[in-house]
Amino acid sequence: MRKNGSRLISVKQYRATDLVIFAGILIVSELLGYFATVWFADAAFFTLSLSIPITCLVIARWGWWGVFYPVIGGITHCLVGKLGANHYFVYSLGGMFIMLMLLPAKLIGVDKIRNKWYFTALFAIGAWVCVYLGRSVLWAICFAINPVDGATVTSGFTGFALDLMSLFAAVAVLLIMRKLDGMFEDQKSYLKRVDKERRDRMKYDGFGDEPVEIDEEALSILNKDNDLYK
Repeated sequence: MRKNGSRLISVKQYRATDLVIFAGILIVSELLGYFATVWFADAAFFTLSLSIPITCLVIARWGWWGVFYPVIGGITHCLVGKLGANHYFVYSLGGMFIMLMLLPAKLIGVDKIRNKWYFTALFAIGAWVCVYLGRSVLWAICFAINPVDGATVTSGFTGFALDLMSLFAAVAVLLIMRKLDGMFEDQKSYLKRVDKERRDRMKYDGFGDEPVEIDEEALSILNKDNDLYK
């Protein structure tokens, strides 16, 4: 359907396009994060992943649809790193613990989280903690089933705690995204707001000049017999 030369799409089409774009961004970010440690191995003292802030954005925008993104990010990370089978469970299923952030998103509301910078920062920190605990617990379970030489059952709790750059990145990215119109926002609410603004502009265009308030005292002066009308 076309109107004024523009193509109108449904909410489902918009959501599908949006989810695919964020999935692509996630995959590219994981690839760049991995190859950065390969290309600059001598200078790579830390690891960095944008999986957490990207998933947080999807949760804020589309709710439970964000469940797929820890899996996408985990599989990509394991594939490019040529990691073992245990790591697929740890990174993918462990990362899905981030979906616990649906609770504050629903109870507090995405708008309130976005409007206060400290709520946004706490949302990012909470997401990182959920992923950290999820991956650490999955590591302990996998180790109990299939022990790894040179590691212990608590290696996950100590190892994943060192991924602090991903924590800082999550906080920084969400604090930036909250400032961009419509990025860190429930998309159904966003589309309704944009549609209302569009309709308001159409009303303005249809009725001409923008209505202004007329001062009653000034208006009363015009109604008096004075030299202005003589």
